[in-house]
Amino acid sequence: MAAHISALVPECSFAIGHGQMSAGELQRVMRLFTRGEVDVLVATTIIESGIDIPSAGTIIVQNAERFGLSELHQLRGRVARAGQSGYCYLLVEKHK
Repeated sequence: MAAHISALVPECSFAIGHGQMSAGELQRVMRLFTRGEVDVLVATTIIESGIDIPSAGTIIVQNAERFGLSELHQLRGRVARAGQSGYCYLLVEKHK
């Protein structure tokens, strides 16, 4: 997914976070993103489990039909927590 987005928006820098990473590596990636050293964080639902990113303003959830309403609410709650507007795009396959 990061490679696909990078091809679409080559001027953006990316970081990848997922649950199979060591705690130290995930902390390093999150630090880069929260400090604004990378523009886009491509992540699994690891962000649902309490990682707070108040400076993030947009979240895009791919295959949103695979999640329950409470999970989607938790994911949406990860962005725009610093008194700013937030956006949540829920993507589903065309024929679902």
